[in-house]
Amino acid sequence: MKRNPTTFSLILGLLMLALLLALSLASMLSTRITLKAGSDTYGHLAVVAALAADELATHKDVDASATLGELSGVGLRFSRTSPPPATVRLSPMLRDIRSKVANILGDPSRVAVTQTPDPQIWIRSAHDPQRWIVLRALSYRRQVVVSTFLVTLMAGVIAMLVAAFAARILTQPLERLAAHAQALLAGEPVAQTQLTGSPKEVQQLALAVGQAGERLRSAARERELMLAGISHDLRTPLARLRLALELGDANDVQRRQAMVTDLEELDSAIGQCLAFVRDGRDEAQREIDLITLMGQLLALRAQPDDWHLRGPAMFSARVRPSLLRRAIGNLMDNAERYGAAPFEVVLDTDETGWSVSIIDHGPGVPSEQLKALGRPFERGDPARGGGGTGLGLSIVARAAELHRGTLSWRNGVSGGFVACIRIPAMV
Repeated sequence: MKRNPTTFSLILGLLMLALLLALSLASMLSTRITLKAGSDTYGHLAVVAALAADELATHKDVDASATLGELSGVGLRFSRTSPPPATVRLSPMLRDIRSKVANILGDPSRVAVTQTPDPQIWIRSAHDPQRWIVLRALSYRRQVVVSTFLVTLMAGVIAMLVAAFAARILTQPLERLAAHAQALLAGEPVAQTQLTGSPKEVQQLALAVGQAGERLRSAARERELMLAGISHDLRTPLARLRLALELGDANDVQRRQAMVTDLEELDSAIGQCLAFVRDGRDEAQREIDLITLMGQLLALRAQPDDWHLRGPAMFSARVRPSLLRRAIGNLMDNAERYGAAPFEVVLDTDETGWSVSIIDHGPGVPSEQLKALGRPFERGDPARGGGGTGLGLSIVARAAELHRGTLSWRNGVSGGFVACIRIPAMV
């Protein structure tokens, strides 16, 4: 099975490749510049030596002969023969010296270079065209290349050590994050402290992983609660239906109506569970009149006269209509189930957004239970004797969240209960 490379090896490889290319380019440029500077310097010296020797050759005194003898000892000589053809390919430095000398003398025909294999520079005398001044050119190419290679090698070793250290610094936080990913998903706080000192991006990734784990755990808890709630809420009406069937109560009108009521309760419980699972995220938003929507909901109540609507004559907002209808309907169901008439639906608007409040005048909710409201299958009555599945507020809270809003609730100042959906403007 092919093993994928680690992040450390990838980063180290990329850094080493970049450094290798940079050092190779720097080495070539350095060698070229060094040889160019050497050819320029040697070209000037060759011209000076040739002109001096040519001038001394016209003098027949003892001092001139002595000086020419000294120049001969360092490799300068005169020749009456033409320059021999090169037996070795001319080096770039020797060609540069020829060009430089030709430019200084102003006559390329007076300059020739050859390599047999020793490099030589031939300069024609200005006083005697048949005489050539021959200088032995020193080749520094090998020394320059070797020294440049050694410097590049040392620099490469140092750069690779630095690259390995840098790659380790970059990948170590990722390795720690990978090692503690399971702990982060499990919600262990110790994993967060072990990422201290990591780069900001790694800490943000760890936070995102932790939040994703929390959402997964929350979804798992909701599924567990839903299964437990369904098994609890459906057991009682199913038991009543089974008992009624065994007693043969189908012909009794009153018992038949009780059976229909049980079936409606079962259907309502299943509908609420499906609504909780299908949170309405896929529903498209569109512009609707909220007052019209609330009027339609009021018309569907069993006792519409118990309800009062307060708000502007018209107010349009961009919402998910079915989701918002279900959310407001759930709040109205809760008000009728746990509260008492008269009931109110209040729409408030301002520059920051709008809100819908459902108010009843019942006994309210005990203060110790207020924080527990909104949890799946958590009812407002401690005995759980009232109807419903306990998913109403959970569905409303999720609907408000999908509209970038919030759901809040409180007991009324003079009694009763107030539930409010607050939606910010420009959702």
